[in-house]
Amino acid sequence: MSPPHVPPYPRAWLLGLILLALLLVPPTARGGKIIRYVDDQGVIWFTNIPTSPRQAAKRDRVARVRAHPYRAEVEQIARQHALNPNLVSALMSVESDFNSGALSSKGAQGLMQLMPLIAQYYRVYDPFDPQQNIAGGVRYLRDLLRLFDDRLPLALAAYNGGEGLVRKHGGVPPFLESYVNKVLQVYEQSRGTSIHRYMLPSGGILFSNVPLSQGQVAQWEVKK
Repeated sequence: MSPPHVPPYPRAWLLGLILLALLLVPPTARGGKIIRYVDDQGVIWFTNIPTSPRQAAKRDRVARVRAHPYRAEVEQIARQHALNPNLVSALMSVESDFNSGALSSKGAQGLMQLMPLIAQYYRVYDPFDPQQNIAGGVRYLRDLLRLFDDRLPLALAAYNGGEGLVRKHGGVPPFLESYVNKVLQVYEQSRGTSIHRYMLPSGGILFSNVPLSQGQVAQWEVKK
């Protein structure tokens, strides 16, 4: 008696059952936990390689900078003032984490964390209005870049601590280095380019979007 004919489709069903069983096996039995995450493009990935909390936080921050709720306003206003929207978004991310109602202990307000005198100077009548706040912050950053000859680290330090502190220290004050580093790193990650950090012979810090030789770093300090 010949064996009964088995149609091909049960084999696919059996393969699916095996895969399901593998997923249901406890992690200790299969040698590692299967982790699910969604990348910046919305693609779902499964892996048995654990992701550190720091890596997860970095990925989440980059995803938010690229697709935050005020992206359209930032794109429009930043380009009006010849600024990269990713830079403005990175600054906003570090300053307020995209919270339009943010209020610091020192009185900084809104998305771009404008101090009352700065808001008044740039005619931001409602600092908690996203459009007004972004416009004021962008204009302030643009003016600081002009003031410091487009040296972004100095402009960022001045944005957070005031231009007086930057002038007093002749560069980025030591207690503002972590803030400047954070904004530059978020900016770098969101646009996919590298920011290089160099220690000057005088002890100052130099940031560049291109690799520099030791000679170029030394020359920069002479020119300054």
